[in-house]
Amino acid sequence: MTDKANKFTKEIYLVFLFNLAIIFFIAKRYMDFLENTEGLYTKLFLVCNTFSHFFLMALLPFLLSLLVFKVSKSVAATKITNITLSTLLIIFLKVDTIVFSQFRYHLSPIVFKMFFGKKSGDIFQFSQKNILMAVLFVLLIIGGQIALYALARKINSVHFILKPKLVFPAFLITLLFSHFSYAWSSPNHYRPVTQFRNIFPVYFPLTADSLLSSWNLIDENASVKDYGFKIDSENATVTYPLSSIKTANQNPSKNILFIVVDSWQYSCFNEKVTPFLYDFSKQCQVFTNHMSGSNRTTGGIFSLFYGIPATYYDTFTGQKIAPVLLDELQKNNYDLGIYSSSTLENPPFNQNVFSNIKNLRLSSKGDSPSERDGNITEEWLDRIDRRNPAKPFFGFLFYDAAHGFDHPNTYNSPFQPELKTVDYLAMDKDYNPDQLINRYKNSLHFVDSQIQKVLQQLKDKNLLESTLIVITADHGQEFNENKKGYWQHGGNFSKYQVQVPMMIFDASKTPKVHGHKTLHYDISATLLSSVFQVQNPLSDYSFGRNIYETSNRPYFICGFNEKYAVIEDSKITTIEPSGIFEVTDHKLNPLDQKHIDYRAVSNALTEMSVFYSKR
Repeated sequence: MTDKANKFTKEIYLVFLFNLAIIFFIAKRYMDFLENTEGLYTKLFLVCNTFSHFFLMALLPFLLSLLVFKVSKSVAATKITNITLSTLLIIFLKVDTIVFSQFRYHLSPIVFKMFFGKKSGDIFQFSQKNILMAVLFVLLIIGGQIALYALARKINSVHFILKPKLVFPAFLITLLFSHFSYAWSSPNHYRPVTQFRNIFPVYFPLTADSLLSSWNLIDENASVKDYGFKIDSENATVTYPLSSIKTANQNPSKNILFIVVDSWQYSCFNEKVTPFLYDFSKQCQVFTNHMSGSNRTTGGIFSLFYGIPATYYDTFTGQKIAPVLLDELQKNNYDLGIYSSSTLENPPFNQNVFSNIKNLRLSSKGDSPSERDGNITEEWLDRIDRRNPAKPFFGFLFYDAAHGFDHPNTYNSPFQPELKTVDYLAMDKDYNPDQLINRYKNSLHFVDSQIQKVLQQLKDKNLLESTLIVITADHGQEFNENKKGYWQHGGNFSKYQVQVPMMIFDASKTPKVHGHKTLHYDISATLLSSVFQVQNPLSDYSFGRNIYETSNRPYFICGFNEKYAVIEDSKITTIEPSGIFEVTDHKLNPLDQKHIDYRAVSNALTEMSVFYSKR
């Protein structure tokens, strides 16, 4: 290697060290989410694992840049490659820390698909301030990378002595130690070590369960318990429903209307936030202890229509399996009106819940959630005006303004002061949410006014008495009530993200408030058995039961493919796809593994495989 090439290689190495320091600085944010780091062994693992993992991430741009230099011999091409890759890595880590701090999941293909997918603006709303800050951050990183090369060149000009032979052996030693430590800790459920798998991004530690078992280095009791935490859906086909559906009512005439509010926390159903609905609820069956089937939209809507956990979501989407409820509606010639404020293509409900509906309305008009909410209201009102009175109707209205903290600028907002724009980047464990909550409540107040128009029309047209109306939410919304740094939804399975309002208007029933635990799974089960008089046992097509049944439920399953939980009266057992689990109380305080009811969890996981059959 020539002196010039050798000198430039040293510059790249110096830039690598500078970027490594930047990456470590960003990565320290993940340390806030570690539960238990007591003990010498755990602290040693923490240091070694953190150093080796993020060193490895920083190493990739460095090695790829060296490869470009070796092949092209071009200093300019190498610099461009290194600056580009390093910038992307730093941006990835910075964004991931923000996402993880609020939702406790990392950037992944699923997140990128939602962000860059069709109508992603319906899901993510960022203020001009957020966009400007993001642009400035990217420019700052690029400018910083250029400055690092200038600094490296200056340091290199004074014959600074570099000793990479000391750094890379340290990396290899810490890498081997951390991965071998994890390989032992995983089957033995040593939580202080295994917790890193969920906390660090793109972290794929070594596992060697079979080998360690053959060496008698595994606690067999722990291994047996762990087996029940994994859903075995490989080489399986879906059988849903388990038997052909048989009905006694051949000509149901009851209209059915689902009104679903995105991100509606249970405590915000009251006379001040939703005054019309609160007043209307006095004519309804109100369920004050109602739980969604998930803490995210995908699972919330899925569980409402199918009556089964959203752990089936990906499989049903891939095979375009529609819910029994929609099948029966179509068999009985219902007029189907599906009106979602946000797109039905992202998440792809057009490929599962509504996959059997021709000419499905996929999106709404408007530049903001509140405009799109107004659009679905107006189109629904027009549909009812033009409906064929000879056919019963089924309607689905999905309002999105509360999810986007949005309402029209001219709306008379009762809760003040409120944020003028929502800064998602500012939300951390020390953020004061008062003005954010006021804006959220004003958004719900606006949605309440839209629903009032819908129900008033039914009353004016004498359709209210002949319509069964379900009003609920897909999931809740958290504002750090648990003081764990969680915001919005999708991050945990506490009541703030899972419990939702639920009311059913049924003119044949005397209004009543019900306090027993009810679930989204119960809705389709109740409708299919009562309106369509399905003769099959509920277990053929649902995890639910008649919503008016008051017997105790020792647990229920909540979540989605990437993460789900078995929720009991006193604890929540959250399970990752890998089988790694954690158990907390309902305020998200960690509990010892001895508190896990393995029988309940095992039974729940067995139930979750009921619609899979081996090939």
